[in-house]
Amino acid sequence: MTETTNPDVKRIYDSFDRFAKAEWRKKTFWGMKPSEVRALVSIRDISRKSDNGATVSEISKWLCVTSPTVTQIIKSLSSNGCIIRSTDSKDKRTTEIKLTEKGQQIVQKATESFNSLFSGLIDVLGKEQSDTLVSLLNQVYAYFEEASKGQFD
Repeated sequence: MTETTNPDVKRIYDSFDRFAKAEWRKKTFWGMKPSEVRALVSIRDISRKSDNGATVSEISKWLCVTSPTVTQIIKSLSSNGCIIRSTDSKDKRTTEIKLTEKGQQIVQKATESFNSLFSGLIDVLGKEQSDTLVSLLNQVYAYFEEASKGQFD
């Protein structure tokens, strides 16, 4: 940001920047990276919808990251004993990914932790400001989705 930047633009930019650089975003959870915890949660959610395990492609779409990124995360989760991989009985070319007991426990802890964290935020803000925050965040998201179309090609 330059000295000639509109002060309102700078305030909004600085607020976004604080979130991007926040220490709590870099924190590990039970010795796991946030991306690994998100992958475990996505495996749980995908598995609930299909009664099967998740595939790398499904996890990739769910997390909005590339398949090679998911593959690296899956390798780590497998070596940590959080998931098991098996060949799909219907399509031998596909690998199903399922949570182990350890993976399920981490997802449960993460869910409880995030529910508690966001419940605390609602307690601090109150219902009305929480509703306003959700509305504003949805508007911001929609704006950036629209504004970024074709901008970064």
